[in-house]
Amino acid sequence: MTASEMPLRDWQEKALAKWKENGRHGIAAVVTGGGKTFFALHCLRDFNRSVPAATSVIVVPTDALLDQWVEEIVSFFQISLRRVSVLTSRSRINLSRLHIGVINTVAQVATKAGCPPVFLIVDECHKAASPVFKQVFQIPIEATLGLSATPERQYDSGFEDVLIPALGPVICRYTYREALRDKVIVPFSLHNVVFEFDAEEQKQYDRLTKSIHGAVAKCGIESPEAVALLLKRARMSNASPSRVAIALRIVAKHRGQKILIFHEDIAACETIHKALSHFSVSSGIYHSGMSLTKRVETLLAYRKGEIHVLVSCRALDEGFNVPETQIGIIAASTATHRQRVQRLGRVLRPAKGKEHATIYSIVAAPTEIRRLAQEAENLEDIVEVIWSKV
Repeated sequence: MTASEMPLRDWQEKALAKWKENGRHGIAAVVTGGGKTFFALHCLRDFNRSVPAATSVIVVPTDALLDQWVEEIVSFFQISLRRVSVLTSRSRINLSRLHIGVINTVAQVATKAGCPPVFLIVDECHKAASPVFKQVFQIPIEATLGLSATPERQYDSGFEDVLIPALGPVICRYTYREALRDKVIVPFSLHNVVFEFDAEEQKQYDRLTKSIHGAVAKCGIESPEAVALLLKRARMSNASPSRVAIALRIVAKHRGQKILIFHEDIAACETIHKALSHFSVSSGIYHSGMSLTKRVETLLAYRKGEIHVLVSCRALDEGFNVPETQIGIIAASTATHRQRVQRLGRVLRPAKGKEHATIYSIVAAPTEIRRLAQEAENLEDIVEVIWSKV
């Protein structure tokens, strides 16, 4: 059975019908791993069959995700790579072609004159609502589809003001609850590990918190002053050496399993990787400061099982798929719900012989603990949440 002959899931069938009823416009809000790409390819096939000289543009946020899309397109439509036009800043959108490009490139191409109307598919569409990237919507549009686990934007009105007018309304939502029911993701547990700052760290945290309250009272929560202080406090919290030590203890507990570690700081990732190597744990590191060749080699080694632990600094939040991963360790994170959902999704995909996944979150700051407590309340009937203190 080819990829295109595989049956649609129930949510995909309903969403496809809704998309067509809505004039081939809409946004699919689907949990990471829920089948967004497969759904989009069925929408693309419907468009190609119905529209003469069908022209399509797929927009993705990263090169890694572009590569995965090209692979999926070639497999689904049983076509050669030459049939897929990868856009560069010098490209033009041509009639009767299937194009794909990274969002910053497509934003440049979109402003060129003479572009025919297209079916615009925007993966991780929340990014396209930013002031820089919303230029992609200057392309003449015949049909649209937005894809995201979390299309709503946390800190501005881009979802309401940009995405819905450009792409259409949300035509479906597919959550963890439905994905677990349908066995699209594996059952999982959340282990929230709480540690205490040392005396100096606590002093810094309290001092910054006091300054934040002052800036908010004087200038507002979204003022540059308040935002700068919030970022400074987050960096201070994420830099705590305790996060590295706890992550290493968790790895030791699950030695031999496939483990993905997330951190916000490249130096901390390097420290974790060196410590793992010192203790003869087969590991690799992946971050934006590495060469493309080295990043690809590391990912291939992890996929093949040549290394068991992969340490990442944000670069793998989107567009990374190794379903064999059994353990996720979020050693440090941002405050965004979207990043949280994406990182969980990296670990929850099913694989042969994989019956369960475990995600550890290492936290100390009260804001982190409150976010995880709210998450636990929202997921209390579908997932086991364990709290521990070190």
